[in-house]
Amino acid sequence: MPFPEGVPSVPVRYSVTSPAGGGPGQGTLQLMPTVPAIRIPGADGVFTGGGTYQFIDGQLDNGSGEQVRLLPTNVDGANPAVWAWLGIESVNGAQPRHFYFAVDADAEEVDLGAVQQLAPDLTQYLAVPGESAYDAWLRAGNDGTEEEFLASLVGPPGDITAANDYTDEQLDQALAAEVARANAAYDPAGAAGAAQAAAIATASSDAAAKASTAQSNAVAAAATAAASLYLPKALLTVDAFMAQPGTKVFGHRGAGMVCPEHTEASYDYAIAHGIQAMELSVNVDSEGQLWCLHDLTLDRTTYSTGALNTYPSTGVAQRVLTNGRVLHGQGWTDQPMVPLRRMLDKYLGKVVLFVEPKGNDAVVPLQTLLSTSYPHAPASVIWKAHVGTSFTWPKNNGYRTWCYIDDASSDAVLDGKDAQVDYWGVSTSMSSARRQQIVARGKPVFSWPVYRRSQRAALEADGIVGLMSSDPVYVRGTTAQATASRWDQQVKESGGTPQTDYNENAALKFSDTDGWVSINRANGTYGLGRYCPIVSGAGGYRIQIDMKYDQINSGDLNVHGGLYLGKTSDDPYQFGTINPSDGYHLILRHNGVLRLYRHVTTQTGGISLGATDISTDAPVAGQPMTIQVDVTPTTIEARRLGNAAWTTGPIADTTNRGGYFGLTNGSISDVAARPFWRNLAITQL
Repeated sequence: MPFPEGVPSVPVRYSVTSPAGGGPGQGTLQLMPTVPAIRIPGADGVFTGGGTYQFIDGQLDNGSGEQVRLLPTNVDGANPAVWAWLGIESVNGAQPRHFYFAVDADAEEVDLGAVQQLAPDLTQYLAVPGESAYDAWLRAGNDGTEEEFLASLVGPPGDITAANDYTDEQLDQALAAEVARANAAYDPAGAAGAAQAAAIATASSDAAAKASTAQSNAVAAAATAAASLYLPKALLTVDAFMAQPGTKVFGHRGAGMVCPEHTEASYDYAIAHGIQAMELSVNVDSEGQLWCLHDLTLDRTTYSTGALNTYPSTGVAQRVLTNGRVLHGQGWTDQPMVPLRRMLDKYLGKVVLFVEPKGNDAVVPLQTLLSTSYPHAPASVIWKAHVGTSFTWPKNNGYRTWCYIDDASSDAVLDGKDAQVDYWGVSTSMSSARRQQIVARGKPVFSWPVYRRSQRAALEADGIVGLMSSDPVYVRGTTAQATASRWDQQVKESGGTPQTDYNENAALKFSDTDGWVSINRANGTYGLGRYCPIVSGAGGYRIQIDMKYDQINSGDLNVHGGLYLGKTSDDPYQFGTINPSDGYHLILRHNGVLRLYRHVTTQTGGISLGATDISTDAPVAGQPMTIQVDVTPTTIEARRLGNAAWTTGPIADTTNRGGYFGLTNGSISDVAARPFWRNLAITQL
């Protein structure tokens, strides 16, 4: 926008790169001051500034061929004196990124991609004053200094001589006359006096009642004013979030399939990676303090046992630790329980929060806490609850509501809740047909728990607009995050897709040394979404990985484990079953036989590729072997390194070229004889 005369400005530039494969990014950058308006000395009116600008070929463009210019944040004499710019960047459909920054008046040009970003709570502001009385006096046609203006407000002097001639006797007479008049008007004796006294008493009582009402109204007004002062600093409200285009991704239990669920570490992980909404499940201890916890008891997620509402607050804070290492790897340190207040203080107003009391005894404490300490919560909190609970309080108090339903919930049940529901919730286990029926009711529908990209695709096809995801960073993405494993860290990676979520037996197991991993489950499999979809070179790609058996099944040397690959999606795979999508699987038997198979959705057994079994040396318990799979545009080949003859040779097959793969225990039902893997590497050919 053109700047008024006398208002300083600084040219700014900003370049962005597409997050998908590089190259110039496309999208918008919204720039706005963190205060409603700024008054500049010597300039008429107030300045608001900012706007929404396009990225053209990766460069910020103001639409008129001129460079974007911004008001400096350190103009001498500006009111307010302390404020900042807020930038909201939306590039190539990715989640918007928010950042605060200052602009120096002495700068010749500012690169917004290199500015020092400020903390979101930097800016406080004072109301911009209106026109001064002196300014109005001048505008009315007067002329003179401010001292002359002040002098004009003082009236002419009185007659000092007349005042000095007023004698003491005259003063006494005047006082006596005033006393007599007052006594006549307010004589307490007689009926008139009694009526006057009663009127005074009534007036006094009425005044006290009105004062009490005024005090209550003042307290309520102060709370509303406090909320209005806070909300302009909020990065995101529910309505603003829902107005964003595309599918919304929320953090389920923070990021419960990547970090210990409902811990501060889990919430921080989701928010640090740009997730703009997350779930806070709430339960209460024996003293009424609210904690972030999904279950009523501590048994599943901590080293403690029993109901949370039997523990004192100090005991929970000092003695209860989560056991996330069981599900997420022993590289994790034990995490403490997190009080709800800490998360509200940290994230309320900055992201959208789904808040749900899981136990009946937590409902009233949660309502009280939000009403008394967080009057601004309805703007950025969604009240989450099961269809069988009441939504009267949240709707009466201005909250948006998410009602999640059972797979068998009838239309009659939903009709009874419809008036108090803003968003419906359906599970990933619900049939596609039923999900579409819920969508057809006309309100936005969110689904849970989502931890596979294939789930996302199916839900979006049904019209679902929000995903409550336990691995939100992976589910939101579309590209591989790595090409080589770091299993030596002994922590679960984003994109790991076990056959069942939140299940200890299905989780990837980490060895204490040397970076080995395994699946401690009969016929278990584990998707490696972190490395998917594999990006092929012109000649294809290679998967290389070390593999070993710590125990050989001497009773049946035909049992096998290995890899599955070539799938177009991350849906679950299991040997010997009907699978949702086609692909390949490589097996290495306990007798050393190496084979490649193609699996299809119409039969349980694999289709052998190549003419014969490839006999390699029998595995030795505890000794590593290295296997490779090369996938070219026209062939597929598997080999075990160590002997040039240990290869299937290139097999002409172009059937499956999907980029999703994973680990499989194959036909092994005795977990003691399961395979172990390490040192995964993906290479372009």
